[in-house]
Amino acid sequence: MSETKGLVLLIGENDVRLQTAKADFHSAGRECLAAQDIQAIATVCTDPLTQPIVLFSENTAVSTPEQSELLRKLCEGYLIIIALREEDKAYLADYFRLGAADVILEGAGQADIESTLLRVNNLADARQYAQAYSAELERTNDELQESLRLLKQDQLAGLEVQKSLMPESPLKFGDYEISHSITPSLYLSGDFVGYNFVLGRYLLFYFADVSGHGASSAFVTVLLRFMIGRVIRRHQLEKDYVALAHAPDGLIEHINSQLLATGLGKHLTIVAGSLDTETNRLRYVVGAQQPQPILITNGKAEYLPGKGKPAGIFEEASWQVEEISLPDNFAFVLLSDGVFDLIPDKDLAAKEQTLLSYLATGSNDIDSLKEKIFLDYIEDPQDDISVLLLSRGMAK
Repeated sequence: MSETKGLVLLIGENDVRLQTAKADFHSAGRECLAAQDIQAIATVCTDPLTQPIVLFSENTAVSTPEQSELLRKLCEGYLIIIALREEDKAYLADYFRLGAADVILEGAGQADIESTLLRVNNLADARQYAQAYSAELERTNDELQESLRLLKQDQLAGLEVQKSLMPESPLKFGDYEISHSITPSLYLSGDFVGYNFVLGRYLLFYFADVSGHGASSAFVTVLLRFMIGRVIRRHQLEKDYVALAHAPDGLIEHINSQLLATGLGKHLTIVAGSLDTETNRLRYVVGAQQPQPILITNGKAEYLPGKGKPAGIFEEASWQVEEISLPDNFAFVLLSDGVFDLIPDKDLAAKEQTLLSYLATGSNDIDSLKEKIFLDYIEDPQDDISVLLLSRGMAK
């Protein structure tokens, strides 16, 4: 417990009551210092948290709002004891309500003074604890604000890194055009896309959604970018047309083993594909991605076949490559599962059918496709929402 210390300050006229109070405190083992003016408190009080100050009720009226406010402010900053006259007992509750540490009644003896000092000790202890706690809380808050500032800087820097790894959008090659849009729920996204034309013939692409949100998921997208990039560069340098003709055969298996080897505990859903622009054959593989790939032709949208496990969970998993011939005019659409949050239906099956109806017409470019699913009207999405559009011959 904190001990009240220093001289007890007696504020009032140097009359019989003040001298009596001085003698009472002296008998309780405390020396006193007298001052006539309340204004002198600020200069004579050496420690507001532990030094008791006695005010006499005849000099400290509380009959007006102004007087009450003055006393309230004094009680907030100092340990104020009110020496109460018999005729002022009616105001006893008011003094406590305004924050007085204690009240000494007229005629109090040594035992009463000692009890008052004990109660004031308790209040001093509580105030010191509150002040220390407040200072600690303020220091912790300052540290938290600095941590948040640094985190925001890190995430903004990470966002720039992630954006720099994204492909050019739109990207055109002959009659084909591919483009994308990613709307993150946080600064960084767990969704990622990649695509590029290789050896003047093949369009390679992938569309991934890493589990979780924020920085940890975004870091995996960067890892994914470099894992797939190494495979593509090797095929380019070796001019490996045979491997490209069979792409993306084996790609998800490679990603799966690499993710498991990192030990990060992250997994991802993915669609990866390869388009032979000479034969118009599309080969693709689906790794638990929802919704399924969508093909739009002649004003009709339908889900394409394909299923498989997510990558990064099962060691012995394998994925089946699907292959289709594309018509002269088509739009091939990939969406992350965050798009389901934009559809008002309650169950997933209904959402899937509504999505097809949204996209069946007018999904000619990335902007019109985003408008179809109301993406531009969402300010704070609950989940990352990503779109990839591959098209040919679609009227503008």
